Amino acid sequence: MKKLLASMTVAGLLVAGGATAAGAAGPGGSGGKGHGGIRVAGQTAAATIGVSPEELRSQIRSGKTIAQIATDHGVDPNIVVNAVVTALTQRIDQKAAAGTVDANRAEQAKQKLPDFANRFVNETKPHRGYRILKDAAKAAAKEIGIPEAELKDAIKNGKSIAQVAKDHDKSVDDVVNAIVKAATSDVDQAVKDGKLDSNKADEIKKKLPDRVKKLVNREHRRSTSATATS
Repeated sequence: MKKLLASMTVAGLLVAGGATAAGAAGPGGSGGKGHGGIRVAGQTAAATIGVSPEELRSQIRSGKTIAQIATDHGVDPNIVVNAVVTALTQRIDQKAAAGTVDANRAEQAKQKLPDFANRFVNETKPHRGYRILKDAAKAAAKEIGIPEAELKDAIKNGKSIAQVAKDHDKSVDDVVNAIVKAATSDVDQAVKDGKLDSNKADEIKKKLPDRVKKLVNREHRRSTSATATS
């Protein structure tokens, strides 16, 4: 999935930003946060196949690609690819018409859409990483002692979680540990729910401290809207 997201850097910025493939189909996961491009792709795929977004999401999480789901329902995966390209092209054109994206970038994005749509339909796999860290902001904000919305605003303005913690005289290590604890709980719950096997869970938990440290210390590019209002 990382490869998939990397392949749509330009398209993703214009069409919506990043999201998990499993969450793309509907309101769950990161798609529910309004990351429109991949959410539109997931919803379009579901409608084209003739299943609900929730069913598509569930089957992706069970390990199937969208192409396999389409085939199971008697739909040619290429039809789904074309539908996704059409839907995202319309979205880019709308942004260009509204003046939120310049014409050159819009054209660059549209050129990348066929490759993105093909990967999205044929290579989409469950991306557990995001799901495991889904409560990271909540855990970090709680440890720092600020509302989650305040932390997210600070991140949008270019600060790392570590910087926000320091601004509030909180230990960065304590924040890391709080996120690891929350993520570990999510992993254990996923195993209990039968969504993750124990071997994979152990693998994920071993990598959590390093991943969380990187997440906490990563600085984010300041958003355009934040820059414009500063």
